[in-house]
Amino acid sequence: SKANMASRTLLYSFLEYLNSLKSTSDKAEAIDSISAQIQEIFEIDTSPENFQALSYSPVGLSEIFTAGVDALNLQHFEESLSNARLNPKFDSFVSAVQKKGYFEGAEEGSIEYLQRYSKLVNKFKEKAAATANSSSSTAAVEEVVPAVETNAEVEKQAEEYKSQGNAAISAKNYLEAAVLYSKALKLSSNGPNSHIYFSNRAAAYCHLGKYQEAVNDCKSCLALSADYVKAYSRLGLSYFFLEQYEDAVEAYKRAVELEPDNKASMDSLRQAQNKLAKVQQRAAAVTAPGGAVGGMPDMASMMNKGAMKQAMDKMGGPAGLANLMKDPHMMAMAQQMMKDPAMMQQAMSMMGGGGGGGGMPDLSALAGLMGGLGGGAGGAEAAVPSSSSGKKPFKGFEE
Repeated sequence: SKANMASRTLLYSFLEYLNSLKSTSDKAEAIDSISAQIQEIFEIDTSPENFQALSYSPVGLSEIFTAGVDALNLQHFEESLSNARLNPKFDSFVSAVQKKGYFEGAEEGSIEYLQRYSKLVNKFKEKAAATANSSSSTAAVEEVVPAVETNAEVEKQAEEYKSQGNAAISAKNYLEAAVLYSKALKLSSNGPNSHIYFSNRAAAYCHLGKYQEAVNDCKSCLALSADYVKAYSRLGLSYFFLEQYEDAVEAYKRAVELEPDNKASMDSLRQAQNKLAKVQQRAAAVTAPGGAVGGMPDMASMMNKGAMKQAMDKMGGPAGLANLMKDPHMMAMAQQMMKDPAMMQQAMSMMGGGGGGGGMPDLSALAGLMGGLGGGAGGAEAAVPSSSSGKKPFKGFEE
């Protein structure tokens, strides 16, 4: 049977989406085949009549989908589940539903199991929202001002979540760890150990590649405990991967000040300083005066210098230099040398272009310098943590 109007509109939009993929895909024939099958099965085609009746052009399916997700405030199951777990009542809710046989017949981890779980999460959120909206003013006051005798119990529960988070970190379950630290903070955001919860969640965020979130947590930690050294170390790491090297250096400096014998912090500081120096060196090369982009020397000015002119004459004048630079090997070495500001400065000094005494250029030394370029591009940069595979391990979580 023919699909209803809404379904036909969706199908038509999907056909348009498939067609838009052909220009960037090497599977154009397969896309055409899928499109033809959809048109045959659902008795719909891409005729001009259907375009007028069903197309939302120029807005495509991906834009419509994104707008719908935003309007409905939708979340992926993993994110939705993580948020639900922030509510201390969620675990007991799931346990009660399980006892009633809600998951019976669905193998744990299967698609059917996850679909049922997603419905359960959504139902819990609806109930939690309804409870929040119907709370009386008296209940609100009781929540804001808890009984004094329960404070110790709250802190004890927060510590339990922290311990579970540490265990999750050790097991490399970083998302679970972040959720557990969030639970601890929900119970105790300004307690005696709250700075540790913020710092440990920053560590979990670092493992997840969420470096800006880690920066925010480190700052929250330091607002509660200004000399907490682990927060400075994790702040430095986060800034490093955000390529904010000056901030990384400052954070690591503070960590070293607090623990001068901490080799890991000292090594990280040196790496951040090396990276900052290289970035500044490249920036200086690009903006260097008296040259073109990248710090290239003003060749016309150099040719007019007395010492350089004498050297040119010995090579047969400009024509001799032109013939020399036609050599592909010489051109490759010259281009490689120009990429290294320090080596370029050394070459200019040899040619009398770097502030020398005006004598003849040391052409033999220059030739040796260029000859040494054949095997590589200079020294290797100090190893730094990789954002994809070489992250620093986080150790020393408080028990």
